[in-house]
Amino acid sequence: MKTGGTKLYHACEFAKLAGVTVRVLHHYDRLGLLKPSYRSDAGYRLFSERDLVGLEQIVVLKFLGLPLKAIGTLLERGRDTLPETLRRQQAVLVDKRNQLDKTIDAIAMARSALDVASEPDWTQFTQIIRRVAMQNDTDWASKYYSDEAKARVEERKAL
Repeated sequence: MKTGGTKLYHACEFAKLAGVTVRVLHHYDRLGLLKPSYRSDAGYRLFSERDLVGLEQIVVLKFLGLPLKAIGTLLERGRDTLPETLRRQQAVLVDKRNQLDKTIDAIAMARSALDVASEPDWTQFTQIIRRVAMQNDTDWASKYYSDEAKARVEERKAL
């Protein structure tokens, strides 16, 4: 279908072209991340190639580990906030990687201890549990977010 010289795609065609599901398109539309360029007379979503660029931005940012709400904020504010957002996301991922490395090291130590001892040293396993628990602890993220963002997180936790 064409409107004003622009090729339009129904959701199923657009999803196939983009490599996502129709459900993802509908979800992004509900969240306001990707609004279709047009609606048919029957109310169906119609997407243009310009929408494909927007979807690619969402997919890339999601791949980098940004939550959808952060992607929405970033897309609203524009390109100026991208460098700072990427810096923060990089710091978060480096921190997660460090925690994973510590957990892997604790597991290696426990395995080594099992190789030489007839009985397992349960303190080694306790260390593994502590490291994994630290990984799941969200306090580390507070280093990277503003007081306003932290307050919003606390408000959501209270719900």
